[in-house]
Amino acid sequence: MAINYNEEDLLDHHAVSAVIKNSNGEILMQDHVKYGFWTIPIGKAKAGQHPIEGIKEEILEECNLIIEDLKEIAFKEIEYERNGKKVKVITHIYEVLAHSGEMINNEPHKHNEQKFIPLEEIKSMPYLSDATIFFLESMGFCREAKLKLIIYLKK
Repeated sequence: MAINYNEEDLLDHHAVSAVIKNSNGEILMQDHVKYGFWTIPIGKAKAGQHPIEGIKEEILEECNLIIEDLKEIAFKEIEYERNGKKVKVITHIYEVLAHSGEMINNEPHKHNEQKFIPLEEIKSMPYLSDATIFFLESMGFCREAKLKLIIYLKK
């Protein structure tokens, strides 16, 4: 899979993810353009930024939602190889307990679609982010990661 990593992607960082549910208990998912998978909202905390501030900023930027209360439900360190370089990513997953604002896909260039999906449907989706798989694991549901092959054609 040919991924166009930016400079931040190639540095060790804290990844921040949010589990946001609607009143029916469905989970907010995003169809991620860059990586070709569905994911819970995810981003990076800036260098020196606390992960909680990072997730609040990411959710406001991506979804137009203000996080009012949250709790960390899982974290782990993952090492990736990107462009031949080892990158350490400390992944934090937060459950959003309260939020306000109207959900809007503020970054359609990054997310083809953004919608609430039932947990059982998420479990059966073929292409999920590592953070989403990690979230499912934290709930006792284990499955293999599977990436979509994206082919970029030159014109």
